[in-house]
Amino acid sequence: TVFDDINNSGCIPYQQCSCVYNGKIYATGASFSEPCHSCTCNGGQWSCQDMSCPGVCSVEGGSHISTYDKKHYDHHGDCTYVLSKHCTDETFTILVELRKCGLTDTETCLKTVTLNMNKGQTSGNCISLSNANATVFRPSSFFVIVETNFGVHLEIQITPIMQVFVRLDPIFKDQTCGLCGNFNNIQTDDFKAMSGIIEGTATAFANTWRTQASCPNTQRSFENPCALSIDNEKYAQHWCGLLTDSKGPFADCHYAVNPSVYHTNCMFDTCNCENSEDCLCAALSSYVRACAAKGIQLPGWRTDVCSKYTTSCPKSLSYSYTISSCQPTCRSLSEPDVTCNIKFVPVDGCTCLNGTYMDESGKCVPANECPCYYRGSPIPFGEVVNENGLVCTCIQGRLNCIGEQNPTSVCESPMVYFDCRNITAGTTGAECQKSCQTLDVQCYSTKCTSGCMCPAGLVLDGNGGCIPEEECPCIHNEAAYQPGEKINVDCNTCVCKNRKWECTKDQCLGTCAVYGDGHYNTFDDKRFTFNGNCEYTLVQDHCGKSGTTNGTFRVITENIPCGNTGTTCSKSIKVFLESYELILGEERVSVVKRGQNDELPYAVRYMGMYLVIETTSGLILMWDKKTSIFIKLSPEFKGQICGLCGNYDGNGINDFTTRSQSVVENVLEFGNSWKVSSTCPDAFSIKDPCSTNPYRKSWSEKQCSIINSNVFAACHSQVEPEKYYQACVTDACACDTGGDCDCFCTAVAAYAQACNEVGVCIAWRTPSICPLFCDYYNQQGECEWHYKPCGASCMKTCRNPSGKCLHNLPGLEGCYPNCPPDKPYFHEDQMKCVSLCDC
Repeated sequence: TVFDDINNSGCIPYQQCSCVYNGKIYATGASFSEPCHSCTCNGGQWSCQDMSCPGVCSVEGGSHISTYDKKHYDHHGDCTYVLSKHCTDETFTILVELRKCGLTDTETCLKTVTLNMNKGQTSGNCISLSNANATVFRPSSFFVIVETNFGVHLEIQITPIMQVFVRLDPIFKDQTCGLCGNFNNIQTDDFKAMSGIIEGTATAFANTWRTQASCPNTQRSFENPCALSIDNEKYAQHWCGLLTDSKGPFADCHYAVNPSVYHTNCMFDTCNCENSEDCLCAALSSYVRACAAKGIQLPGWRTDVCSKYTTSCPKSLSYSYTISSCQPTCRSLSEPDVTCNIKFVPVDGCTCLNGTYMDESGKCVPANECPCYYRGSPIPFGEVVNENGLVCTCIQGRLNCIGEQNPTSVCESPMVYFDCRNITAGTTGAECQKSCQTLDVQCYSTKCTSGCMCPAGLVLDGNGGCIPEEECPCIHNEAAYQPGEKINVDCNTCVCKNRKWECTKDQCLGTCAVYGDGHYNTFDDKRFTFNGNCEYTLVQDHCGKSGTTNGTFRVITENIPCGNTGTTCSKSIKVFLESYELILGEERVSVVKRGQNDELPYAVRYMGMYLVIETTSGLILMWDKKTSIFIKLSPEFKGQICGLCGNYDGNGINDFTTRSQSVVENVLEFGNSWKVSSTCPDAFSIKDPCSTNPYRKSWSEKQCSIINSNVFAACHSQVEPEKYYQACVTDACACDTGGDCDCFCTAVAAYAQACNEVGVCIAWRTPSICPLFCDYYNQQGECEWHYKPCGASCMKTCRNPSGKCLHNLPGLEGCYPNCPPDKPYFHEDQMKCVSLCDC
């Protein structure tokens, strides 16, 4: 029998254990179902069935992109990009135009969305259409919906700012590419470019999907818009805080949709926008829409915030929170309304009253005031259109044009001018000029454009010159490589061949990092922060699934609070291996042996700042003797492990798998389920230390800005610094009882270590910033010891005289000796170089 710590009813057979999900208790045999999966409770464990579900990709706030596999990233673009397309036969292509629309570079807006079907070519403002396979309609004044008959569904929000949501049927799984990723349920390869290699940063990835050669390469910006104005920040904190408030208007949805990403985006947009209320309301409505998609309605959320949109409906329209059917439009006058059979996620907005029709701007007008249609796009009654020097007016539903086409221009050599006026219809012009970056992107031409072009057979090289196609370089993380050049990606080698990368397909070690004040980065690269004062299972290979072996290893970490804010610093680690228990704490290792086992299943070595434990089973543990732990696992454990480090199956979405095998959204529910002892109290949410210690905030931001500064510039294109910077600021705010430099240094070292992993070596320590005192180990008058920012390869030591290691671990920084030829062996206990006899 086992102790029932759920219902507290004493000891019961484990088959009668209840299960917990979202705080509710389910008896054994009970089940629940959600839109994409259903689970049944089976003796304390959930057994779940996944149904194939549509994928959703969105562009919100003009720069926040979320892929089909739920990877979130930001891109402040200035171009037309391929949002998503069918990679092989181009059944559909969705283009989005992002443009700068404010005073700063990070203020970008979504300007147009274009849907191409069957390689058809269409365009227009807001939304455009090319053939009978799609239907466009406006269920309310805030939204435009495009429904196709082949499984692509577009929803475009217009009020308060333009945002787009794409829904794809499961038949497109693993067949899409573009900014929305490849829809294969694996988050880690969403940044795979057409060249076949995974880009390290969002900017590098997004720049590969530009459709025009003339677009600039976007640079990343590291400034936090909220830091520029205290008033803006307070305004944003107050209103965006409603999203995460457990008693606020959005709380009913927290268990289904985690609000943290929406809160971050809301803070960024509200501080960044000139018209902050519009951006705030757009960010809040994104969360409401995500909840509606999960079937949770939040009526009344506009009572205290963004209420102006409920009262500012034009005359004759009325506001509604949930509109889920069609309404009379001007389009429906000329063609039968097919929109009434289409199902969509309910939207809010203003809708028309009887006898009037909605025109494209959302007004209800009598039939005789409906707009003209020009190339499928609406031209309101009486409006003027400028088209290449022609001026056209809409009168009584017809366009009347006057004027002359634009004159020709002069081109710089070797380019030649192409004139569209003296060619046959259907020929493309300068808008289809290829460059090295756009060679693999199809040209989307709405009409012939005159302009400068390279002579036949040559393409733009990106610097204004023209070169033959075969001389184009490969691009990776914004750097160019000539054909035949090699680069290393993780443990694989890639060769540039014909603009594409050809890579070896070795399986690499996975890494899970735990550092500072409860920051976790799982094997599948999901990041979260969890603080609790118990012992927690980081990783184990015995997960209670049928068919798995009994566990061979288990790593437990115990958090001990430091600082007054209740923050924790991971201090002691226990590793269980076969019949051994290793305890790492207070900068040393102690071993407890249980049972008779002569052969050690592990080896311990010191590498710079790190203590490294390598086991024969394929687990490597690197500990900086303070608060950072890096765990590496060999690929044969994929999908076989569990714990706070996730399940290592390549998919970050299901990393929050609790001990009872259910996938949850809430970090606290996930973290608390991995407590080792059920008597230890659950962690509850911990306040943001920077708001508890506001006097430390500016110091923290100033110190941590080294991560975004030129010191790490070489690494910015390889590893996104944003999350490391935020973790650094939080930690530096939290350590308020001494040791504050330790907290800051650990956080920066974690970013430096991530850079070392991808082969970028950065010497960031200085005498004033986190110095390492290596001279301490030198005897008087000697200088064997030196600081090496990227470590040394395997050394000959007394414990390992051969100098061969199981795994060559790159880049562990710290103090290393250069042993002289007469004393080639390093004695790890005495910390000095000796000859073999002295070992």
